[in-house]
Amino acid sequence: MKQRRWVAILLLIPILSVLLAFFVFPVSILARFSFYIARPGGEMIPAWVLQNYIRFLFDWFHLGVLWNTIVLGLWVTAVCLVFGYPLAYSLARTQSRRIRGIGITVLLIPLMTSVVVRSYGWMILLASSGPINKLLLGLGIVDRPLQLLFKPQGVVIALAEVLLPFMVLSVMPVIQGIDPHLEEASQSLGAGPIKTFRRIVLPLSLPGVAAGSILVFVLTISAFATPRLVGGTTTQVMSIFIYDQALSLFNWPFGGAVSILLLLVVLLLTWLQGRVLEERGMGGAA
Repeated sequence: MKQRRWVAILLLIPILSVLLAFFVFPVSILARFSFYIARPGGEMIPAWVLQNYIRFLFDWFHLGVLWNTIVLGLWVTAVCLVFGYPLAYSLARTQSRRIRGIGITVLLIPLMTSVVVRSYGWMILLASSGPINKLLLGLGIVDRPLQLLFKPQGVVIALAEVLLPFMVLSVMPVIQGIDPHLEEASQSLGAGPIKTFRRIVLPLSLPGVAAGSILVFVLTISAFATPRLVGGTTTQVMSIFIYDQALSLFNWPFGGAVSILLLLVVLLLTWLQGRVLEERGMGGAA
């Protein structure tokens, strides 16, 4: 037993070393900078003060940026869940491995494209004279072009398109693990498809939903290129705000404080979601 434990520890050493070197160590440096005093011109005075955190937490503009980021994450997560769950169910229940393989391949194509190229592609699609508005105008759905570019709505569409695979690939294996005979038994006892889904499939698939939601939410609130290019200057989120503070204003202490606060928000929301799942008896997912 002890030998197996040491083998497991030795196998974990490489990945733990990478995490320590490229995540824990840089974040600890950033956390230390967050207590420094910033001076004009990018100068930092070593200290242990809370003024950078206080400046952010007691300013309504800064709190508004945080709120916009959380709302954006919730919207993208909701869109990915609404469109991704039916797709995950279809791929999980299809009997053809070929169809499932083709579906997963098509689903992964956006991840094979550069984020900058993909963002510029959405800028073309969402423009007032772009293909989407031309199609809507041609079908008579709208009487004037929709303003989607440089708006939060456009950012939601662009981010949902690329993050949809993470939701589908998180939910699909869980649905595959649900015995189809449970659905057949439910329907044979008089339950319709909707009731079967609500009472059988959905509760058993919550671990995948939780994992996919957390993954999509975290990736959304940390996204930078897409909100910057598609959202423009009208979309203020935490990633852009941190970038501006650190590399435009050279205010590393304040940028570091905002980064640490964003990390704490992510950890808090993840913990809360885990607690909810535990209370519902889904401790494994939590």
